[in-house]
Amino acid sequence: MRKHHFLIVCFPVHGHINPSLELAHRLTNLGHHVTFATTVLGSHRITINKKNKTTLLSFTTFSDGFDGEQQTNLNNKSTRTTTQFFSDLKLYGSQSLTNLIISNQSHNPFTFVIYSLLLHWVADVATNLHIPSALLFVQPATLLVLYYYYFHGYGDTIPNQKLQGLPLLTTNDMPSFLSPSSPHAFLLPLFKQQIEVLLLDQKSQPKVVLVNTFDVLEMQALEAIDGLKILGIGPLINPNFEPSLFANDDIIHDEYYIEWLNSKPNSSVVYISFGSLYVLSNTQKEEIVHALLESGYTFLWVMIGGEDDDQKQGIKECLLLEGQGKIVSWCCQIEVLKHPSLGCFITHCGWNSTLESLSFGVPMVGFPQQIDQPTNAKLVEDVWKMGVRVKANSQGIVEREEIRRCLDLVMGKSRDDEQRKEIVENAKKWKALATQAIGEDGTSCFNLKSFVANIDQISGVQINDI
Repeated sequence: MRKHHFLIVCFPVHGHINPSLELAHRLTNLGHHVTFATTVLGSHRITINKKNKTTLLSFTTFSDGFDGEQQTNLNNKSTRTTTQFFSDLKLYGSQSLTNLIISNQSHNPFTFVIYSLLLHWVADVATNLHIPSALLFVQPATLLVLYYYYFHGYGDTIPNQKLQGLPLLTTNDMPSFLSPSSPHAFLLPLFKQQIEVLLLDQKSQPKVVLVNTFDVLEMQALEAIDGLKILGIGPLINPNFEPSLFANDDIIHDEYYIEWLNSKPNSSVVYISFGSLYVLSNTQKEEIVHALLESGYTFLWVMIGGEDDDQKQGIKECLLLEGQGKIVSWCCQIEVLKHPSLGCFITHCGWNSTLESLSFGVPMVGFPQQIDQPTNAKLVEDVWKMGVRVKANSQGIVEREEIRRCLDLVMGKSRDDEQRKEIVENAKKWKALATQAIGEDGTSCFNLKSFVANIDQISGVQINDI
């Protein structure tokens, strides 16, 4: 089998960079050269530990039209509107990537392009330059199937209707951006365009989609769409994740959270994190604070930069006076989830966090906020049965009594001991299956190797007999 040169083009947020970079590492472990490309600003979020460097992995950037800007993300901290950002990203990114590919073709040509979600136009760039490409889908396969149905005539009828490859969903389980009133409704046309790109000429040229999942976790979803070859190649998680990878120079690293965890009994600590983008309202944070104080659980809470400093300090003083826990600005999440002191994870149910928690066998309290998170929380509670999901009040706030109810259930203080037992047993089961999937003889390892081995048979991104 000849060696390939992959170009991985990644949307510039952590939720895309993490799995894309792990895929890059796995391809280099198979002996292939990978060039990892994200925007100039996105590249500032990556630092690579020198001991993990390999000559097979190189990094480059492409332009989003405003490379000198200091903050650009989906929370719209940019001076551009979100619509302008995505328009510029396509316009300038297409030209920038075209130049990059052409400049490499004379000495180290790219043989395949892999692009992450929200970058559907990369497929057009690759096609115009006669290079095959595939999407790396960084949400669960269930969401890909949901989007497919949504844009193929089912629309708002998906809730309460049993469709192949999907669990029975309610309106509350649907991705937030499908609602016209959602602040993330701007994503709707981007996802529609992505589905259209995947299904273009599907009868003669079925597309391959690489998904950060594994076969036994979502078997029905992986087989649900005719005309697409959906391959589970995950979990795209490195259990030896280096803490420096996304460390910000401004973050103080003397908070000793691992030493603190080492001092706690097994399965006793509640870990709380809402990801790198979402900031809780002050009201919601106060409800969590009171739930923690009243429950008495020991906790480790990650409060990201950008939150109200005065209120953060007030929360710290309130909670730390009780001696219950620790509040940090950053941590290596995998390092925390692997720790034996962890009892559960209060999570926003972003897919990376969900898959990491599942892979390390940590029961979850799902606290979804936006985009795909409500659907992920549905899977956690009702399909994989390794956690519970909080219920918000009519104002969208999860009250302290509800938070305590969920914590007591998952941590073992609830009267419903049977459900607690089921959650713990399922957490162990999925941990074992996730580990098996990425092992030498696992399905995800096999799927990735087969995908690479068949690239030479690709004609218009068609892979036969994988």
